Amino acid sequence: RRGLGSALSPERLVLGWGTRDEVSDIMLCCIFLFHNQPGNQIFSLLSVKWGSLFLPVYVSEPCVICLRRGKFRPRSLDVPKRPSPATPRTARKLKTPGSDSDSASSPNPVSKTPKDRSPKVVDRKSPRIPAIEKKRPSKVSELEPHIAQLQEELKKAKDQLSSSESSKRRAQQEVEEAKEQLAAMTAELEETQKQLKEISESEEDRVQELRKISQDRDKAWQSELEAFQKQHSLDSTALASAMNEVQKLKIQLDRVCQSEASQARHAESAHAEIQSLRLELTETLVLVEKLKEQLNDSRESEARAMEELSRAQMQLEVVKNTEGTLKSEHANAMELYNSLLMELEQSKDRVNSLEELVANLQADLGKFNNMSEYPSAEVKISSGNGECEESEVMKTELNNLKNEVSQLRAALEAAESSYRDEYIQSTLQIRNAYELVEHAKSESRKREAELEAKLKESGAEVEGLRTQLLEKENALQSISCENKSLNQKLAENQQAQRDTELEIKLQKSESVLEDLSASLLDKEARLQIIAEENEKLKSEITKRETERSKANQEALALADAARAAEQEALMKLSSLTEEADKSCQKAAWVSEQLDAAQATNSEMEAELRRLKVQSDQWRKAAEAAAAILSSSNNGKYVEKAGSFDYNTIGSKLSSQDSEDTDDESPKKRNGNMLKKIGVLLKKGQK
Repeated sequence: RRGLGSALSPERLVLGWGTRDEVSDIMLCCIFLFHNQPGNQIFSLLSVKWGSLFLPVYVSEPCVICLRRGKFRPRSLDVPKRPSPATPRTARKLKTPGSDSDSASSPNPVSKTPKDRSPKVVDRKSPRIPAIEKKRPSKVSELEPHIAQLQEELKKAKDQLSSSESSKRRAQQEVEEAKEQLAAMTAELEETQKQLKEISESEEDRVQELRKISQDRDKAWQSELEAFQKQHSLDSTALASAMNEVQKLKIQLDRVCQSEASQARHAESAHAEIQSLRLELTETLVLVEKLKEQLNDSRESEARAMEELSRAQMQLEVVKNTEGTLKSEHANAMELYNSLLMELEQSKDRVNSLEELVANLQADLGKFNNMSEYPSAEVKISSGNGECEESEVMKTELNNLKNEVSQLRAALEAAESSYRDEYIQSTLQIRNAYELVEHAKSESRKREAELEAKLKESGAEVEGLRTQLLEKENALQSISCENKSLNQKLAENQQAQRDTELEIKLQKSESVLEDLSASLLDKEARLQIIAEENEKLKSEITKRETERSKANQEALALADAARAAEQEALMKLSSLTEEADKSCQKAAWVSEQLDAAQATNSEMEAELRRLKVQSDQWRKAAEAAAAILSSSNNGKYVEKAGSFDYNTIGSKLSSQDSEDTDDESPKKRNGNMLKKIGVLLKKGQK
């Protein structure tokens, strides 16, 4: 009990012993206690001194063996040839595992048996192998299929890892291909943008050239109109001279008519008709002048429309610039707003901290006031002045803190109001800018519509002038026919020379009129051509704008498709990487389980080997102890019983036995030997 009682808990206390007739002393010599993992069998090996021999006793429960020396009464009992290893002769358990005091305070659990001075010799039997040694290989065999399953799972995990790595590589290749496609698409986009820029520049150059051409044509048209006006003035002078000559002819005709009454009547009617023709000619001249004025007005309106278009474009550019500036101002306002928010939060935190300080100081003041209301007499005398001063200081600090809090609140409110005002002003400015832009756009559209309406009105006026010119030409033709008839009548009355001269002059006037009409027709044709060219230019400009918008849309669609492809590739990569990580985790878990199983196997094998070695050691120790005790009973003392270290206990026993003297009694030597064996067992268990 002295050797093992301190190392083992009293919760597991079981007593085992063996008896025989004519035995004076019974002594427990060797004890082996084995505690394994939960679920495994626990057993103990007891070797009992039986006369001159040691008999093994097995206990199949966790136990602490009480080493006790017992006295036996003389009784005729036969010694069994083989003591049962599984069940000792008598064994008794104590009450509860948790009762330490009961288990420690039960020193006499063994019933006394008779002793005899002449014990019979019993054959020495080797201790049996514990049952746990038989059960351990079965557990190893049970673990082998589990290890095989774990190895199969490891193989599957490795296969999954390899497949996931291959899929990951494929995904990486797809991502690289997508990146290459993206790069190609971006290059194509850049090329298309460059082409669009070049096309826009070429279109602008072409528009400028067309404008220059139209301006040159307008200038040429104006010069032609001026020449036409000059010719018309010359024609009018020629007509005036012709009219003068006609008047002279009329006078001559009147003279001729006076000679002939019939001819006079005809001459009067012809004169009246000539006057009407003159009136009509004057009216035609007035109409021609009006047409010229209208043409000039139309040209001026066109020039004004062009100027208004240029002004509208300039206004649009100015509006765009204002939009950019407003956007930048809006960004600056947002930055200021964020900074003001940060400052407001900081000031709020400071206000909260100051309010907490004020509350703490008020609480301290209340405490001081309470202390000042119920003080003891001695404290009143010693600390009255100090408390007054402290209270005054606290009050001043409170007032200062309150002032600071009020100032901070006022600053907070001012900052919030200023921020709101600035935010409202910025929003109003942005709205005004957008309204200005929309107003400018609407005005430009209205001006374009008005210019188109003016162009249509000028075209309608030109067509009306054409119809009027045709009517005047018809009237002139009718007048020329009448003049021809009159000339024929006059030719009959006058000489052939005058008739020929008049006819020549009339032909000249007709040719001049025909030239004028031809020139008018040419001008009208040129006007139509210019209008058609203007319409073509407008249609080309609209086509170019539509082509630009289409190209931009196609480029944006290509960019969106490339981005979508890149996102899909990235999603595939992320899913594949997640699968690979999962498979790696599974493989690591399986490998950990395999390692744990292998570790348990190795531990079990090591424990089995250790058990075998310890059983051999205990057997050798029992044999050595039996030899020592038998020699001590016969009166002979063996100085050295063997040579072995911790694994072979005999060396320590022999070295310790050599210190004893030969004069000691056998009982004392046996007790000392048992104590030494207990100490050695305690060291071995440690």
